[in-house]
Amino acid sequence: MYRALVIDDEPRACHVLEILVGKYLPEITAFRTALSPQEGISLIRSFKPHLVFLDIEMPVLNGFDVLNAIDDWGASRWDFEVIFTTAHHQFALQAIKVSALDYLLKPIDIDELRTAFDKFLRRQPQPFPPGVLIKNLVHNLKTPNPSQHKLPIPTTEGMHLLTIADIIRCEADNNYTFFYLTGNRRFCASKTLKEFETMLREHDFVRVHKSHLINLQFVEQIDRDGTVQLTNGTAIRMSRRVRQSFFSKPG
Repeated sequence: MYRALVIDDEPRACHVLEILVGKYLPEITAFRTALSPQEGISLIRSFKPHLVFLDIEMPVLNGFDVLNAIDDWGASRWDFEVIFTTAHHQFALQAIKVSALDYLLKPIDIDELRTAFDKFLRRQPQPFPPGVLIKNLVHNLKTPNPSQHKLPIPTTEGMHLLTIADIIRCEADNNYTFFYLTGNRRFCASKTLKEFETMLREHDFVRVHKSHLINLQFVEQIDRDGTVQLTNGTAIRMSRRVRQSFFSKPG
């Protein structure tokens, strides 16, 4: 079945997660804990987990330092997935969201743990090279300008990494989302628009209609009838609710 490793400097946190995994995740048949980042890095080499529960904030090395250390091994070592754990809502969670990775807030909720693990199961086997999402997170964390972060989108051809600053708009098509980018590029992602709205909300993207998510950096003007004119020549009508909210704002 699956091997799981938790890396957390708090013994109690490790113990609680071990109990929850043992009781609610029967698919995990081997479980190890590491109380320091250094021990965790060593166990990733020897234990070869399928899934790592990684605490973000630890002394000496934090969770992202662990990923950076593993990144130095080369692509062949990225044969596991990560679910981050943290007691803080805002610490680097934006980069994690954009990278399409999962996280759990402490104290860990049983339903959220099961949901995160079910998402892990649905991704097995991966349709793209192992570790691509984690390596993309490492890239995003090393990139100080959030607009240059890369958003992974799954397509029928595999995984594409799109620079956020290049995305003009997204359009829903049932359970798929079309991405329109600079340079007249277009991609079809096999995820719903709602999922991408959650990832991009903090990057100046606004849901102006149930089918349309736009990048405010590409808005040329907004007409009084609620039509949004984009710099690539596209015109999109706001929904009535969004239009009323927008024009009722002071100023």
